[in-house]
Amino acid sequence: MNELRKQLGFSLQELEAGLFTWMARQFADVLVKALEQIDGWLAEQRDRRRFRMRDMQPRTLQTLFGVDLTFRRRRYLDRQTGKMVYLLDEVLQLPAQKQLSPALTSWALGQAVLSNSYRGAARSLEALYGHRVVSHESIRQVVLTVRKGLMEEQAKQLEAPAGSRKVRVLFLEVDGLSVPLQREGRQRRVEEKLLTVHEGWAPRHPASGEYVLVNKRHFRTQARDFWELASRFVYSLYDVDENTMVVINGDRAEWVRRGVKYFPKAIYQVDTFHLMRELREIFGHGSPVVQELAEAREEDVTGAAFMAKLAEACAKLTDPKKRQRCRALLEDLKDMPEAVVDYRLRLRAQGIPTEGLRGVGAAESQVDTFADRVKHRGRSWSRRGLAAMMEVLCWRNTQRLDEVMKRVEAFLVRTQVSLEGLKRQTKQVLQCVVNEGVEVLRAHVPITDAGRTRSGGLSHLMHRIISGTTG
Repeated sequence: MNELRKQLGFSLQELEAGLFTWMARQFADVLVKALEQIDGWLAEQRDRRRFRMRDMQPRTLQTLFGVDLTFRRRRYLDRQTGKMVYLLDEVLQLPAQKQLSPALTSWALGQAVLSNSYRGAARSLEALYGHRVVSHESIRQVVLTVRKGLMEEQAKQLEAPAGSRKVRVLFLEVDGLSVPLQREGRQRRVEEKLLTVHEGWAPRHPASGEYVLVNKRHFRTQARDFWELASRFVYSLYDVDENTMVVINGDRAEWVRRGVKYFPKAIYQVDTFHLMRELREIFGHGSPVVQELAEAREEDVTGAAFMAKLAEACAKLTDPKKRQRCRALLEDLKDMPEAVVDYRLRLRAQGIPTEGLRGVGAAESQVDTFADRVKHRGRSWSRRGLAAMMEVLCWRNTQRLDEVMKRVEAFLVRTQVSLEGLKRQTKQVLQCVVNEGVEVLRAHVPITDAGRTRSGGLSHLMHRIISGTTG
């Protein structure tokens, strides 16, 4: 066996890594050729009365191939606007001054979200190619740039007419995320206020015991007037009227409770996670008192049973600090005792069916998905950087980032030229160029000429792969 390995001359790891690197370089060359041929085709198809060619200019892009692409394209004077334009850039939607290719931009954006830092995102691609492909600063700039487009999307959403979608019960789960700031004056922290809108729950799969939120959307802001903006967001999505029951779930923060004033028919629910956590901290984990209080929440829709039980339990505490904390909780809840009662009991009391509805409590879990990225290892942020990352996370966590990125790219291009017809035709030209590139690969692959002995069989294998003969 060892002798056979020695004769072969390479391992699967070496084969895989070598083939990957080689293919990346070859297809990078094909892409350069494709871009330059498309640019030539655009020169023939352009409106010559409008676009006057001036010169050829190079442009370099960092790509997912792991190599920089440098190609030349024609620059024109647009007689209609008086501006200099690159038809190739316009047609392929390449924003000016952008150094990362669209594919690498999308990858960088995804890694910026998934990795615990921008440096970690850059290292992920470096580990794949064996050399640095893009810097962590370039990835950070991608996030900051994309934020401009996402904010444009949000602005359009807030100014949109009232939504047409109607539901019987709408859930608004709200929480805040305190994030450390880099030195910006005296303020050391900022609170990101986060709203999760959804219509209830559905099984992840038909036979699954796991559930997902239906039509989940996120909204975030650092603004003090949270509900002024958040309610506009909700109304842009849904037709909310006096028949729509809005369930607002959150901790006992005053700014969270205020949301009931913005909808015709709304109830407030004290978040079960926060409430039970505080009760366990006061009375101890595993305490029968905690279980009794949990059961008292189900006894009546007014919350009177819970409040009476809590007052009784507070009086029996011997620890001064815990007793003080318990009394503070009691005082905080006295003006909204019904808020501790499961919302489903309150809905049924109003004749609203609750079949299929589950206990609310998505606020904390949703915030955790954001906190995992922005609060990792005590990291601090600039206001602009934090806002950019939170906006990207909002779209990504609703699986709508790819969808909206198409519109974001169009926003960033800010093109003054209408070339929709050329764009459609360009796709056909690109297909032809790529097909031609494949034929080039089949025609000549240097390793296939190395000889079976010199390459230890690798050249023969490569020849079979490229030619498509595996028998």
